[in-house]
Amino acid sequence: MKLVTVASETVWKDATANVAKHEYHVSEVMKKWPDTELILFPELSLMGFLVDPSNAEIAEPLEGPSVTKMREVARKYAVAICFGIIESNAEGKPYNTQVVVSKSGEILAVYHKNHLFTESGEPDVYTPGESLVTFDLNGWKCGLSTCFDIRFPRLFEAYKNAGVELMLSGFNWVEGRNKPEIMKSLVKARAHENQYFFAAVDRSGKDPNTSFYGTHVTSSPYAENIANIDGVYAMAELEKSDIRTLPETLPLKSSFRNEYEVKSL
Repeated sequence: MKLVTVASETVWKDATANVAKHEYHVSEVMKKWPDTELILFPELSLMGFLVDPSNAEIAEPLEGPSVTKMREVARKYAVAICFGIIESNAEGKPYNTQVVVSKSGEILAVYHKNHLFTESGEPDVYTPGESLVTFDLNGWKCGLSTCFDIRFPRLFEAYKNAGVELMLSGFNWVEGRNKPEIMKSLVKARAHENQYFFAAVDRSGKDPNTSFYGTHVTSSPYAENIANIDGVYAMAELEKSDIRTLPETLPLKSSFRNEYEVKSL
């Protein structure tokens, strides 16, 4: 599979402007790499990382104008797209949502971020997801996660047990000590320990609260960052042979334990 990550800069609280920027980036990607099969955008890429109650004011349903337009963009350029929105929730606080649309414009998957960022107001203004999501794309079984999820390894182990071959994750990785290297290390660790590919991308630029790094990581099962960076874009070609060969040389199932007992001496 040929996959491109886009470290786009998000216009604060302006879904219309961000949809237009997404279409621009999709057109540029397809000019550079016409055989691209999937384009991955950052977390909340259509609206911004809002962590206050105003998120409900700009939240949209999946049937709303932003997702509808992104489905049209996918059809126009014949490429699958993964992007992020603030999704309205009739039963409470909005969801931090990743959406995947196929090259024919169909919604393939919808994922609600399970682990909300505890160092911000996100847990106060969003509803956490309660399940994981897989989908099939061009013969690959894929899974979705979002940013802070990366710090919870059992989530990714569950995806491995479900047969996932490629993980996708959008990030709004806020500024902090050694944060780009932490992101890269965690993504590569999750890829290697679960023996699948993992593509992740952070947004670039600033919002009113913080700044971001625009980090790209597409890790092979061998913890190699195979992202070839070209400005805000990074292209990677994924080969399933890597998924098959690593378990042969490093089998893990026979040593797996679901729980451990800790003794105090």
